[in-house]
Amino acid sequence: MEPGQLRAVAYLRVSTEEQKKGYGISCTGKRVVKHIAKKGWALVDVFADEGFSGSLEWHERPDLKRLMELARQPQRTFDVVAVAEARAIGRRDRAFWPWVWELEDLGVYVAVVKGDYDDTTAEGRSRMRKDADRAEDERETIRDRTQGGLQEKAEDGGYTGGFVPFGYEVENQGVKGESRLVLCDSDRRTLRRGREEFVRNKSWPDTAAVLNAEELFTKTGKPWSYQNLQQIMLGDPVLNSRMIFRKAKKAKLDRDGKPMYGESVIINLPPVFTPEEVEELKEVAELVKKGPPVNRGRVYILSTRLISPCGQRYTGHLKNGKVAGYRCNGSGCECVFIEANVTEETVWSTFSEALGDIERLKKVAEDWTGVNKGQNINHAERIADLDKQITTLRRTRNVTMSMAVREAIGEGATDAEAEEAAAAAVRPFTEELASLEKLRAETAAWAAETATAGQRAKDLLKMAETAHKRLENLPPAQKLRLLELLDTTVTVTKEPPKGRQGTPCALAGWFRERERLVPELDDAAWEAIADLMPKLRKGDPRKVVEGLLYKARTGVQWTQMPAGYGPHTLLHNHWTRWSKAGLWEQAMDRLTGVGGAEPFQPWVAPSMSIRTWVIPELLLDAEQNVVGGSRSRASRT
Repeated sequence: MEPGQLRAVAYLRVSTEEQKKGYGISCTGKRVVKHIAKKGWALVDVFADEGFSGSLEWHERPDLKRLMELARQPQRTFDVVAVAEARAIGRRDRAFWPWVWELEDLGVYVAVVKGDYDDTTAEGRSRMRKDADRAEDERETIRDRTQGGLQEKAEDGGYTGGFVPFGYEVENQGVKGESRLVLCDSDRRTLRRGREEFVRNKSWPDTAAVLNAEELFTKTGKPWSYQNLQQIMLGDPVLNSRMIFRKAKKAKLDRDGKPMYGESVIINLPPVFTPEEVEELKEVAELVKKGPPVNRGRVYILSTRLISPCGQRYTGHLKNGKVAGYRCNGSGCECVFIEANVTEETVWSTFSEALGDIERLKKVAEDWTGVNKGQNINHAERIADLDKQITTLRRTRNVTMSMAVREAIGEGATDAEAEEAAAAAVRPFTEELASLEKLRAETAAWAAETATAGQRAKDLLKMAETAHKRLENLPPAQKLRLLELLDTTVTVTKEPPKGRQGTPCALAGWFRERERLVPELDDAAWEAIADLMPKLRKGDPRKVVEGLLYKARTGVQWTQMPAGYGPHTLLHNHWTRWSKAGLWEQAMDRLTGVGGAEPFQPWVAPSMSIRTWVIPELLLDAEQNVVGGSRSRASRT
């Protein structure tokens, strides 16, 4: 590199949508590298975010984030960032300007290959601002075109992509304008057989058992659960021969409260049943109890806040009238039942520990003060510069308008014609002024966020000092209230293995309820309790105790107990007698100090990710809020 030669890096970005159109990284990369060579700059590095949307902010794009970290180093290795087009910078103001401005303040400028300009001059900055507006307009156009195409396809009764309900398949999939849902013969046979059997036996579990016995399984080849079968048979596609595209309750609304991308559309489907068969199915379903009721006495703190792998919500449910848990409300999904106690304990423990993690919340505080420690945007200077540009442009527009009116009248134009001529003359100034005012408003909003971040960071760390201690012992109703206030959602990322079927192991439950380990019965431990245990007509009392402890550790069913411990009926009888008489508790009390293993846990929590709004003002006063205090503090944050 020659002395005084500018050092340049190339930043390349194309989204998935742009890749489909042929704007690949390699193509744009060659253009940028050639431009750098033409300018006589030294290329020192290349940063590429392939498949990342231009709507993402700089810290959400991996290579751009790395570029910014290097730009902040005291010994910076580059002076120019070159991009192929302005849209590579970003497709909305918040994704565009913050990192460009910070680079300017650090002494690094951005050069755009298309148009051959940069932000070192007023003319270049004005051109960049226009290209930024154009990039954002393109983004809106792409989104509107995509959503409009889906709307049109739905209105024509076509397949809009995504979920295919049981009973149907996609015809002409991949053929533009011709794909639609049609009846799937194998699924239709299963549904018709299911309806016939349900009308006859009036039982969802029995109907599911019949279908499984006849190997008429789900789309994935798995056996039916009665809940799954019930949801599909009574779902909109099968029962009413329709799907609703863009349901009203899920539609994104504009400022006027109208659906942004189109109204709800009912897509009619070929019917699985005749109208008479549908009515008969409805009548029988009304007579049948739709599964065990939710235990109204129990608070399910994660009900509707727990998101299943299929994207639907879990709600509280009492399985078989005994096991409290959560079941998915998805239609036709294969999501497993999740036991409530172990899942809620896992979530709340993680939740309260995270809110008491000083180091973790310090990182959040750093993010609040500028997304990354060391961000150097001078918002006040930017706002002052934009105010100056806006004032100048307004004066220019007013003078131009006066001159245009005077000139038009001098040429004999009517008043209406003069007004029209003036409007045409100032139109470019009006458009640029609107762009500047929009950018000024957003910059002021960013500045306000930065100004309040310091105090919020202090509140956050203060909150961390007390949160864990104050939150861990809240009763369920208050936990539910707090999760609602913080708009917490929990997503199941990996389902747990299915719990053991049948009655839960009472032996293992005995140890879990008392929070005891299951002791190992070595010679010393047996000597400690031998005098308590009665002599048996059949069997060795030590073997019986060892068998019962084995069952408590493993949760194995009585009928599957190893033969070495004796007949399972004998073991069960002794457990029943000894527990009722208090003998078992006396024996285990003597073994309290003996090492052992955790009792069998019949249910395992799923793998989950937790998302919550961290609002320090609310958490610092958590007890008042969750017990029924005012919510206004949270809503002002």
